[in-house]
Amino acid sequence: MNNTITIPNIQEFRQQIINGNLVLTRIIPFIDEATLFQKNLRGSTIVECKINNNNNNNIHKYKKLLIYLYSITDIKTILQNTILNISQEEKYEKGFEYYNQLGVSIQGADARRILKELINIIKIKNYSMELKIKLKNDDIIRFII
Repeated sequence: MNNTITIPNIQEFRQQIINGNLVLTRIIPFIDEATLFQKNLRGSTIVECKINNNNNNNIHKYKKLLIYLYSITDIKTILQNTILNISQEEKYEKGFEYYNQLGVSIQGADARRILKELINIIKIKNYSMELKIKLKNDDIIRFII
């Protein structure tokens, strides 16, 4: 009888001993920006979010995270650097939605474009952001900037 257990790629697991049992939890590595945008983000949701190491785990949608990020950013900075269609007028047609707390109307965009805008604003503000994203096919990806 062989008392040896071989586990390939052990570096991909976090090891803990709980109640005398060895528990292995797969570590999900961070992907880079290019790899992130190769993924199908349609129907994906945010599982975990940290901005500057502060948890924002009650935010699960990209647009809600964008509104939060815009709320802590100077409107002039947003208007000068955005990749989205934004107007300081109160608009509701052609996919625009007005955000009273921001004083701007933002035209709807898909997950990929909103995520690009999130990254854009994070870079401009020199913030850090860590996202754990659940894809529509239930795969989990992690991204850090």
